[in-house]
Amino acid sequence: MSKRTRTLEEPKKFPLKLRFQGEVADQRGVDLYDGATSLYGFAQALQIAVHAYMSNEIVSRATAIKQAQMYMGAPKRGSVLVGMVAMIEAYPVTAALTGAAFYEFLKYSLSKAVGYVVPKPESPSVQKIALSADETFFDQLAETLEGSLQRAHRAIDHGVPSIQLERPRAPLVTFNQETSEWVNTRDEDPDIVELTGNITRYNSISGNGRAFVRELKKVLPFRKSSSFPEHKRGLLTRSLHGDNVAAAKDLKFWASKIESANGAAKRLILADIAQRSP
Repeated sequence: MSKRTRTLEEPKKFPLKLRFQGEVADQRGVDLYDGATSLYGFAQALQIAVHAYMSNEIVSRATAIKQAQMYMGAPKRGSVLVGMVAMIEAYPVTAALTGAAFYEFLKYSLSKAVGYVVPKPESPSVQKIALSADETFFDQLAETLEGSLQRAHRAIDHGVPSIQLERPRAPLVTFNQETSEWVNTRDEDPDIVELTGNITRYNSISGNGRAFVRELKKVLPFRKSSSFPEHKRGLLTRSLHGDNVAAAKDLKFWASKIESANGAAKRLILADIAQRSP
C-alpha cells in the first residue's frame, strides 16, 4: 500500500551503468534494434523497481513512477556502456535513503526476478522487507518485472553474451543466457497436479505466499487462481501458524505450474487445497 513520502530539498542522485559485454560488442557494437529493445526493457524494469523502492507499491506501468526520475547519460567511447542516473526526490517508504539501501534494493529485486539464489540482504532496511512476513512483496515484484526483463534480454538472445548492471565501481547483477531462459516463462501448464507441502509465507491482503513443495523439494511462490475457494483461506493461515507437529501443517495442493524456458518450476497457481491426512 502506498504511503505519503516527505520531499527532499535537493534530489539525491544514484548513478547506474549498463555494460554490454562480449568481443563483438567491444569491437563492433550491438545491433541497433536488439540494443534499443534491451534498453527499453531495462528502462521499464528499473523504473518499476525504483517505484517499488519509493512507495512500497508494485505497478505494471513503468510510467507510473513517482517521487523519482530516471535519466540516461551519453554513451562512453570505446565500449557499449550506457550511463543512467536515478534522481530521488523524496524519502522512500520501504527502506533508508542511502546508497547501500538503494543499490541493494535493486540488486535483490532484479536478482530474484531473473532466478538467482540471492543471499540475505546486508542493508537492515532491505533485510526487513525480505525477511518479514511480507517476503511475498519481492515475489510479486519479480513476477511484475518479468515482461520488461524479457525485452531487456533481447540483445543476449541475439548474440551478446552478457549485460551487466553496475553501480559506481561495483557490479550489481549480470544478465546472460541462463537468466534469459528464466524470465522467458512458458505458458501456464493447463494440467492441475496434486502436490503436498506446507505454507512458509502468506500475505492475507494480496493472497500471495510461499510454500515448501515436498515433491519438488523446494520453496515456491504461489498465488491463488480466480476459482480458488475463498472459504479455504483459513487453511493457508493454519498451515503457516500451526504447531510444530508436521502433520498439522501439511496440506494437499491442487495447482498448475508456471515454468521457465528450461523447464524449472517458478511459481504455483493454486486451484484448491485440503488438509493432508496423517
